[in-house]
Amino acid sequence: MKNVLFPRFSDDHLWLKVAIGVLLMFVPAVNIFAFGYLYRFLRTPRYATDGGVHLPEWDDWRRMFWDGLRLLAFVILYGFGSFLLSTAAEWLVVAGSFGLVRISWSTLMPLILVLLFPLLFVGIMQYQRSESFRELFSAQRGTLHYLRFLWWPMVWPALAFVGLQHVCGVLYGIAWFVGFGVAIASFNELLRHYGDRIEERSGGPA
Repeated sequence: MKNVLFPRFSDDHLWLKVAIGVLLMFVPAVNIFAFGYLYRFLRTPRYATDGGVHLPEWDDWRRMFWDGLRLLAFVILYGFGSFLLSTAAEWLVVAGSFGLVRISWSTLMPLILVLLFPLLFVGIMQYQRSESFRELFSAQRGTLHYLRFLWWPMVWPALAFVGLQHVCGVLYGIAWFVGFGVAIASFNELLRHYGDRIEERSGGPA
């Protein structure tokens, strides 16, 4: 993170843009715009040049609102899916041990959230190509191809993101905007780093 990710940021207004996002994230309903900004960030610097990475501008608020709803939909599906898998895992542990071992879904859920984190980002990336859920559901093979390269490296930003949720507590605006932002920056940097190898093994453009 220190040697690869942050030196690529060459934005003179980096901290101002981050501060705006953190403040917006604290305001219910208005935080949709912060989600929209993160959605835009995930798309724009994916293949940044050697000039470095610039955060998006805070503009086109109407578009940002709809982008925020799109990202929020993915986050809700991510959380709901993690809850279902955690509940299923709890039942399997109890049933498999004939009731001798009991573990709560709330204990399992942080682990599930971390494991599904890379899938969340690859899914959003696939959707962003045409912003069509039909395209998303027909891209399972491409999703698995990306996950071969990105799953393990994305576990570390996922751990940082989940950890921030527990550390920040009521300061959830910081945890969500900064934690999600760092994860997005890591994801984009990994795509840039693995781009050639992904293209070679897929037989087409990454």
